[in-house]
Amino acid sequence: MAQFRNQADIEYAVMLAILNFHTEFMKSNYAHVQVRIADDVIDATLIRHSIIPAEARLAQTEDGRALLRRVHEAMFLSCQEVLRARIEPVVGKRVRAMVASLDPVSGRISIVISLQTRLTPTTQERTSDDREQAEVQRSAPVTNRTV
Repeated sequence: MAQFRNQADIEYAVMLAILNFHTEFMKSNYAHVQVRIADDVIDATLIRHSIIPAEARLAQTEDGRALLRRVHEAMFLSCQEVLRARIEPVVGKRVRAMVASLDPVSGRISIVISLQTRLTPTTQERTSDDREQAEVQRSAPVTNRTV
């Protein structure tokens, strides 16, 4: 995590790790990936370019939807250690658990990753960082400052 400057950088790096994992190991391509991080939880949503016709046909029945969910879960479980190995260096924290779920009708995938410790700084840590930043700004030269 030390290499990233802010939460947006971390979210972007996590998004790339998840997207590359899905492209390489799940052989799926996605049109939209969104990652949100709050405390010790990473929430990722992936939406496919288009639904695979055979999956769309299976998704027409409850049994077909259940089968698609089970297959997706089995595939994810079989290679989740690969994703874990990609996420941990990016966030600088150990992953406690990962859960993936598929909406078989839309093809939307949700992944929730729980970390061992908080990723976002606490209010006290932010306050300390803000004081340090304010001190740096006060000690900086005043030239070309617009009010």
